[in-house]
Amino acid sequence: MQAARTQSKTVSAAAFLAPFILLFVAFLLAPLVYAFYTSLFIERFGEPIFVGLRNYINAFQDGAFWSSVVNVIRYAILQGVIMIALSLILALVLDTKYARWKPLFRLVYFLPYAVPGVFASIMWGFLYSKPLDPLLQAVRFDPLSSAALLYSIINIATWEWAGYNMTLYAASLTGVSSDLYEAAIVDGCNEIQLAWHIKLPLLRPTILMTVILSFIGSMQLFNEPFLLSALTPISQTFTPNMDIYAMAFNLTNLPYAATLAVLLGAITIFISACVMIVARVVGRRSRERSTHLMSSEEVLSA
Repeated sequence: MQAARTQSKTVSAAAFLAPFILLFVAFLLAPLVYAFYTSLFIERFGEPIFVGLRNYINAFQDGAFWSSVVNVIRYAILQGVIMIALSLILALVLDTKYARWKPLFRLVYFLPYAVPGVFASIMWGFLYSKPLDPLLQAVRFDPLSSAALLYSIINIATWEWAGYNMTLYAASLTGVSSDLYEAAIVDGCNEIQLAWHIKLPLLRPTILMTVILSFIGSMQLFNEPFLLSALTPISQTFTPNMDIYAMAFNLTNLPYAATLAVLLGAITIFISACVMIVARVVGRRSRERSTHLMSSEEVLSA
């Protein structure tokens, strides 16, 4: 009887997991395997020729690709820091007792996320265009110049995603017991101390998740610079995805494009794993330090 129940639970769990597993295999695992398989060939006169890892050797010597990787990592760091800091500030301000009309402001801040990225890029492209923007005509600043282009793209991405991350932080804060806040206020904490010493530590897992998701999204940067290239000259190797797109569809070199795609995926996974490891080490040391301080206080009080 017990064995039958265990088997029934196993079958039920498998049935619930089956849709996810099928989609995961069909749209993530299978394309990755096929991309790696394609990267092992070159095309000569329309015929595939097996060359092993030669494409990867060429990719490691491709200065344009690695320059685009460095460029997008710089974008990921700058955009991630600005966006997450802004999202945290908005969430913490709306979580204070002084905030009014909280549902309205949460909706207003979240609305840019509802705008598709392509439409957002087109809209901001019009705003960045000096012939179409009277304000830019009055000042001597061009957001689409080579010096300001990266920061203009950061502005678009922050406008799109800050409200989404703010919603995640606000949702995490709603799960915290109000008794914890009341105890801190009784001990003399003001709103700033409450946010710094209680809310931010409690948000650490959510912050880590948004940091990793933000980095993964940043490494896939494509829509914004690709659409803005219609308004200003942008190199086809500005980002790795633009380089891969040009290699696949402009130069029709699909094997090498697959090689670059596999390398980009490996770089993204490696850096994301490093961020998780560092965050866990820092979190463990922080907990050990807190435990040590509590133990020291107990000894002194005794």
